[in-house]
Amino acid sequence: MSEVRDYHIMFRRISTDTLEFIRKTVQDKGLWRVGREEGFPLLEEMFREVSGVYAIATPSLIVATYEHYLIPAERIGLPKASLVSALHEYRHHMQKYRMGHYPDVEVDARAWSISAFYNALPEAFDKAWKEGRIWYLTPYSS
Repeated sequence: MSEVRDYHIMFRRISTDTLEFIRKTVQDKGLWRVGREEGFPLLEEMFREVSGVYAIATPSLIVATYEHYLIPAERIGLPKASLVSALHEYRHHMQKYRMGHYPDVEVDARAWSISAFYNALPEAFDKAWKEGRIWYLTPYSS
């Protein structure tokens, strides 16, 4: 069973360029205002930009019925254009390149993706947390 943790503060030093690419994808390009057809190209662009920051290959993105990362193919599958799910699966891609921090790959991916959301978009993160829309996170308290 998955443990509830303070995932949002487990990565305190995510690249400022990475955080800026996340902000740009959501705020400037409107990821949260579009559906999958328009959102997937935005996520693909974010993957290219973030891959440049970490000097790794860019994973491909496909429509799938569930969230996953296929290691040999370097392919991320998502059912919809979800920022946190995309970041979670992207972290698995980073792990392929030995960029993991925590020994448990799922804890590492959860912590990195949720921390990236928290650091890139703090107001949106707080709103989602208060509404209970972030899985595996401790209940919100002010």
